[in-house]
Amino acid sequence: MRIGLLDTWLAGRYLPFWEPYLEGLGLELVRPEPVEPSLPIFLPASLVAAQVSNLKAQGVDYLLIPDAQGDIQSERGGAQNPWIFDLGASLARYLPGLPPMLRVPAHLSPDLVGFVAEVGQTLTKNPMLTRRVLDKTQYLLQHTPPLPKNPSSNRSVGIVTLPMVQEDPRLQGGLVEALQKAGLSPFWPDIPPSRLREEGRRVEIPLDLPTDLEFAGASRYLSRLGKVKALIYLMVPGSDPIPSLTRKLARRVHKPHHTLTVGEDWSEALAELARQVGE
Repeated sequence: MRIGLLDTWLAGRYLPFWEPYLEGLGLELVRPEPVEPSLPIFLPASLVAAQVSNLKAQGVDYLLIPDAQGDIQSERGGAQNPWIFDLGASLARYLPGLPPMLRVPAHLSPDLVGFVAEVGQTLTKNPMLTRRVLDKTQYLLQHTPPLPKNPSSNRSVGIVTLPMVQEDPRLQGGLVEALQKAGLSPFWPDIPPSRLREEGRRVEIPLDLPTDLEFAGASRYLSRLGKVKALIYLMVPGSDPIPSLTRKLARRVHKPHHTLTVGEDWSEALAELARQVGE
């Protein structure tokens, strides 16, 4: 049996468990070939769509698809964007005829052990094998992704973007290089996602989705760091209604800030930001 894996959309958060677990069950893991996002939809979802189409062409039996939002029901913030709210359902609507999806949480936790065992037994029809492999890999459910390492600089600019963009440089439009060319140093949120969500809950904007809370939490956290001199809100095509949330967050920031969109010319905005940050 062949299982197709993504290498985007928070893959670094859940694959450290699922890869060794599925391999231990004797399943063949198939990874996407290099592809480019081409569909005119939410940019991270466009990359996912290209990858699942490639995996379908490779003849996988199942697609492992992350669920970033869990069972939360909401009509606020990113929930108004079907791709952000429910990636799996949106893929099924947009790309009919895909292989069956194994939808797994885009986070790891020891609380998932029952769910993990159920998936293993469904795929292998072998409870003893599933239990044996789970005993060997269960500790990986406690895995936490490494935090960004930010360089020391007196010209640091905090970057606020959705987590699926932050964790995939292919979706950032060359922002890091553009900042460095302007004499600025990128500074990413360097606390765990759970703490970012806690920060987001302290923002006086009603939000429900975990990815929205991380986005808002990044804004609050970076705006309070003295070593961060300014903020950039990085948007990607197709991210509505996140730009509206960005405007609400930016009104609470007392530092220079600019909103940039991937695919647009940033030269004037970055030159102005460099002037605002100063020497």
